[in-house]
Amino acid sequence: MRHGVLLAALVLLAAAQATAQVREVSLDEAVRLSIEHSPELRMGQLDIAKAGDERSGALGMMLPRLTLDANIQYWDKATKVQFIDPDRLPKKEDLGDLGALIPDTFFEAFADLAKPMTVQERVTGSVNIQAVQPLTPLYALAHLYRMQGEAIEAARFERAAKQDQVTYQTTEVFLKLMSALKMVEVTRLAIEQVEAHLATARSFQQAGLVGRDDVLRAETALARVKDQHARVMNGVALARSALNVRMGRPIDDVVVPVGDFPDPPAQLSMSEAQLIDRALAQRPERQAVERKVRMAAAGKQAAVGALIPTLAAVFRYTHFEGSKFQREDSAFVGAALQWNFWDWGNTWFRMKAVSRDHDKARQALDLARDGILLDVRKAWLDLNQAQTSMDAHRTQIEFAQENLRVVTRKYEAATATSVEVLDAQSTLTQARAGYQVALLDYYVAFANLQRASAGTL
Repeated sequence: MRHGVLLAALVLLAAAQATAQVREVSLDEAVRLSIEHSPELRMGQLDIAKAGDERSGALGMMLPRLTLDANIQYWDKATKVQFIDPDRLPKKEDLGDLGALIPDTFFEAFADLAKPMTVQERVTGSVNIQAVQPLTPLYALAHLYRMQGEAIEAARFERAAKQDQVTYQTTEVFLKLMSALKMVEVTRLAIEQVEAHLATARSFQQAGLVGRDDVLRAETALARVKDQHARVMNGVALARSALNVRMGRPIDDVVVPVGDFPDPPAQLSMSEAQLIDRALAQRPERQAVERKVRMAAAGKQAAVGALIPTLAAVFRYTHFEGSKFQREDSAFVGAALQWNFWDWGNTWFRMKAVSRDHDKARQALDLARDGILLDVRKAWLDLNQAQTSMDAHRTQIEFAQENLRVVTRKYEAATATSVEVLDAQSTLTQARAGYQVALLDYYVAFANLQRASAGTL
């Protein structure tokens, strides 16, 4: 099959620009480039990174929460306090002989108390540092952390499923381009056959053996086959463009698919039952759903934790400047308890709603299993149908070749008409084209079965 495709590629290149650079690409390379270019897979990678960030955030919620707040105030004036009225202070002379016995420093101290004292500066400020360690909420937070871990795995399996899909879609486009190039060869051979018959008809007309109508029929058949050839060439251009887009290459690049695709294909070594068992065990879609079931279970436990009273350990340090009535540095260690013990069932029913999500996720697992079973069965049936179609078209080709040989001999011996020759040629062309379609269907079904069964065949 490879040599025929390369021959058809040469025909294609003859119609391309002379300066165009031809590049051969294998299926493995096409798949690799498509995976590297796929925006869908890059989006999947971002989903994984996002889940990782959310898990890191969930871990932080279990650790002590540190807060810092600071403030500064500029008052209209400083606050001053006068403890003793100076007019009421006793003087030494007022005490008579007793006053002589009292030291002067005593009266000076009282005089100082009579002076206004600043107890708060005009500018005050404080800095507070607080650490809160949740205790009972750790039950719910630990399950939230576990839920985010399952979310990462689910995102990874979902990306793996997308990669399998990208691989299959690229394989399908690759095979369509290869089949289209093979169809170029089929239509080219048809043109050569009709042209040979037209030349024979013209020579017979000149010899007076056939009429002008034989030549006209051959010319009409040639125009029809050339139109089919042009349509096939357009199909090649479209398939090539589609492959270029998937690989992230310029859309007009002239790429030629190469590779060894046996004709006829090799027989499968695994049964349908074995493929189904492998698919159920390894399909990333099922494993992604299993992780979502675990996520829902963790979310249910986290909702149960919301029913538990909230107990947290608290440490607070405060530094204050500008007041005589407050210590500059102070700290305390304590505990805080909060329990929203009655909210008319809001928290309870929220937990029940989350439980429904868990039940729903388990049903989704059964749905995924059923989908995988049908996916493998369809791919298996498509492969068998393509094999049957190939066998039928191979028999048709053998019959059409022999029929064309016999009819051509009869026409040369003037015992068959031009219509019979053209019909025989058309039948052979259709049989060859049908075989190429069946061969394409087989390898596309083969690739789809590999995707559906999560492995190589």
